[in-house]
Amino acid sequence: MKTDIEFKLDKISDIWNYFIWDYQYCSSKIKFDADIKTNYFGDILGYFQDTLDIVFETKKLPTEHSEKFSHTISFLQAIYIQQDFVEEMLGIFKTGIDKGQLKNDHSYSINRDLRNELIGHPIRKLGGKLISSTLFSYQASPNEIQYLRYHTDNNFKFESKTHSIADIRERHRTFLDKYFDSILLKLRSILDEYSKELQKLENVIEKQDFPTVLKLVELYFEAIFESDFVYDKKSLLKIYELKAVHQRYSNFINRFYNDLKSAISEKRSSVHEIYNRKKIDYSVPSDKEMPKIEITFSRSSVKEESNKPTIQSYHYEIGKIATKRNPMDFDFFGGLLKGKCKDNGLVLNELNYMERNIDNEIEYYTSLRLICRELNEK
Repeated sequence: MKTDIEFKLDKISDIWNYFIWDYQYCSSKIKFDADIKTNYFGDILGYFQDTLDIVFETKKLPTEHSEKFSHTISFLQAIYIQQDFVEEMLGIFKTGIDKGQLKNDHSYSINRDLRNELIGHPIRKLGGKLISSTLFSYQASPNEIQYLRYHTDNNFKFESKTHSIADIRERHRTFLDKYFDSILLKLRSILDEYSKELQKLENVIEKQDFPTVLKLVELYFEAIFESDFVYDKKSLLKIYELKAVHQRYSNFINRFYNDLKSAISEKRSSVHEIYNRKKIDYSVPSDKEMPKIEITFSRSSVKEESNKPTIQSYHYEIGKIATKRNPMDFDFFGGLLKGKCKDNGLVLNELNYMERNIDNEIEYYTSLRLICRELNEK
């Protein structure tokens, strides 16, 4: 029960993190106002996860009255909080479902009324006149919530109310399933539209001039501008103007095109992945023995492995000079790379160029990218 809810909540979270938050096209389809930009939606998701165990825990329920009293309050209050969160989420994602519709849904109203009557307002007055009063019963079984009720509708005659915890939990599961599905349906329509726009962008990348491509990227895929050094629009336009001057600039623009096409393709694939993701069952049947795995080593294969040539790696040094742009660090890590590439004139020339332009981001990183291409390092 809990895993089904978590599965849907995780989908909503992933769409929020990888689409809504990063791309204005997607965020423009929902209520993405100043409050949302504070990421209070992230607080909702976190609070939701924290209260799931309280609602759906299946461990043995307490029998002591004080413990049962505490558990019941936590249980009903967690459901109430989650109902509020769902109502907020329905509004954020513009599903068209409002509180009036929720009140007409028994999976919402019965549990909410129970919480309000027993915990929210155990003594309720209107205009100074008593409307009702409630009190927990000492006689309820661990699997039930029982309370005593006196209400003006019944001339304050004694009533004993009993609710099954399993029924309350099942109603809430139905509620969450239904409205998470409504949210996911709306999000799917947004992602389907967005995927079509990305397909159009893919089709025009090679056909339009570079400034036009950047304008389209700004409209539909702006997160790419934050994905690497000097990938901002202003810097890219400057580099593009220099592409005939030196191969470091033309290489950088080609690299941007490749990254852009790859990122768009991956983003479109992730739309498909999110909506075709299968829930994983991590449970292992207790009556089935895990298969035995026998590990053997072949002497010949070990010998063959030891005879294989070692592939030279430059990843460490390149990573350091990419992130430590100061003369002392560059002198050390750049020196290590020079030692490994003492016979490679292009790398040595570009390292010297980087050292002379250590304070110029465009010159520094276009040169670094040319070194990466030369050494086949990403």
